[in-house]
Amino acid sequence: MARESLPRSAPPDQAHTRQALVRLLDQGLLATPVAQSGVREVIERSWRRCVAAEVPVDRQEIPYVADVHDMHPRLHAAAVPVLDRLSDDLGDAHVAMFLSDDQGRIIIRRAAESQQLRILDESCAAEGFDFSETAVGTNGVGTVARERRPVLVHGTEHYNELLGPLTCAGTPIFEPFTQQLLGTFALTCRSDHVSSLMSAMAIDIGRQIEGNLTAMLGARERTLIQAYLLATRSDRHPVIVVTETTAFGNTAGLVHITPETHALLWQDLVESGLRAGRHRRAVRLQGGRSDALVERVDGVGQTGPAFCVRLLEPPRSPDAYRPLAPRRASRSNTVRARRPLHPIPDIDEQLRSAVGFREVLAVNGPAGSGKLTAAAAALAEATGSPPLVIDLARTECPESIDATGAAAVVLGHVHDAPPQQLRRIRTAVEDTAVPIALTVDLDRAADDVQAFVAALCTTVRLPSLPEISAEVPRLVREIVAGLPNGQRDTRFSSDALQVLMRWSWPGNLAELRRMVEQLARRRTGNTISSADLPPRMQQTPRRGLGMIETAERDAIISALRRFGGNRTKAASVLGIGRTTLYRKLQTYRISTGD
Repeated sequence: MARESLPRSAPPDQAHTRQALVRLLDQGLLATPVAQSGVREVIERSWRRCVAAEVPVDRQEIPYVADVHDMHPRLHAAAVPVLDRLSDDLGDAHVAMFLSDDQGRIIIRRAAESQQLRILDESCAAEGFDFSETAVGTNGVGTVARERRPVLVHGTEHYNELLGPLTCAGTPIFEPFTQQLLGTFALTCRSDHVSSLMSAMAIDIGRQIEGNLTAMLGARERTLIQAYLLATRSDRHPVIVVTETTAFGNTAGLVHITPETHALLWQDLVESGLRAGRHRRAVRLQGGRSDALVERVDGVGQTGPAFCVRLLEPPRSPDAYRPLAPRRASRSNTVRARRPLHPIPDIDEQLRSAVGFREVLAVNGPAGSGKLTAAAAALAEATGSPPLVIDLARTECPESIDATGAAAVVLGHVHDAPPQQLRRIRTAVEDTAVPIALTVDLDRAADDVQAFVAALCTTVRLPSLPEISAEVPRLVREIVAGLPNGQRDTRFSSDALQVLMRWSWPGNLAELRRMVEQLARRRTGNTISSADLPPRMQQTPRRGLGMIETAERDAIISALRRFGGNRTKAASVLGIGRTTLYRKLQTYRISTGD
């Protein structure tokens, strides 16, 4: 019998109590027949108060996907022959069949008996509806997808009362060889028609579908498997075979792969221009960078190349070679880890250095690049309290910063301030000892604003999001981590992250944050795939490098090789600043291992 999987806000003891009391009521062992309805009402009302905010039960609230016919074509093709044969074998038996994707969305429903169809339709158990546990609670589709094992859900064990008359036996369907969860298969019938063989039959049908998936493996898949087997035979290093949509490997290699690092690794390798033969280079993984031997796998069809990656050493943290920051003891003689002010270490250090030396900080960058967040965080860390933020595009600058009584002040949108205000702003900045920071877009600023900033401020430029596209997966993870409970469990698949890394992001970080928050609200607790992204993003083509960009990339790689990866010397010989070099390394996705 299935263990009831509960919403995270519902304590397990409440669930067990509710189940036990309902069973006693069903057996007539609790209270008198007259009192039973009142007791049941109290039980159910209390239960609803505990979890109703988490799992919808009204049919209007169950998420629906308008078109599921094009979802998971391989799974669909493998399952249809099995379901057709089973339909003929079952004949007039009152048994319904369901095929879902890995998130519990129903792809195929087969049912013939009219009364059963009515029950299924009333409970939205039909193609296109989301039957994940998050959407409808315990059921024979979503619970199987959540627990990745066969499950039998009987009658009132369904959270959705409309499914109460039914019993459902479900089983997971895995991708052959990689063991990735592709979906679920379930048999459903009225609870008074249940057979003891129902669970075994569902499991057997699931294995038949997996057998068809194995038989469908083509030359591409066989080539990848052969590359993996050859790699694992030759040495005992962690091995990962990477394609645009898949990563598989030996046990030692798989521990380093997540959807985030798969997206980063694939983008890095496919744009590296590697040809036949082995290439030693640094690759980016979950725990940091690792030296690896990378070999391109040919003969993988029209979907793009594949790469076999042999890790030569454990990943090293990206901060492993950065100098330690001075330790400041607190009253409890403990030191808290500092939260990064910016994902790029060089920019993070520049922000801290300017504020630490009590310089006037000017945070420069395009709209939406996070200027206000970075400036406010830097001042708050230095002073121990949030700064006063004055938006110069909407209000005048005070004549005296000291008169505000604030511990620190951020003057925002300096480039949008009226020209007649510039003298007051300059005087206020020059006459105060209060820590102060400006936010400005120097590309849009007038000449006198640029001169003012150059004369009085230490300027730190924040890059646009496309310039640091390799940081998108980490930024997405940090945004999700700050969301409310439930939404915080939302994940982004590798294919979705790859699309986000290619997007132009005209709104920069602000656009990314708004989109992630919106998707997390709509698909709370689920995995966001590329199909869930806005259509304009799904149509984003891969942009190749032009002739000038290719020449610039080659020059940077040549300079890094010449000086053994020393970025300061490489930047000097190239005639650019270290920060500009770092930005171009991110833009062209060049690692020091190149």
